[in-house]
Amino acid sequence: MRVTLSLVFVLLVAACTSAPPERLVFGVSGARPANSTGAESDAEMRRFLDWKVSQICTLGYDTVKVDTLAAEEEMQIVDEELRCKPYRHVSLF
Repeated sequence: MRVTLSLVFVLLVAACTSAPPERLVFGVSGARPANSTGAESDAEMRRFLDWKVSQICTLGYDTVKVDTLAAEEEMQIVDEELRCKPYRHVSLF
């Protein structure tokens, strides 16, 4: 029993770090027709990408880069690279 409690305590202490881990950058993307580059199309794509990101990042995100890439059959791929905002503290309530 003492050994088990000691191991659990050591594992809990080892899990604590002095600096936050390196934040990962990942991407989300969406396709749209190549000839739709107006403000309305951009706003619609922004809403779509925001929805996708909201399923992953619960506390918001910071955009790293946005690219528009050519695709087949007169389509474009809008690719956004981002980083989720970190958790500052753990709240149990």
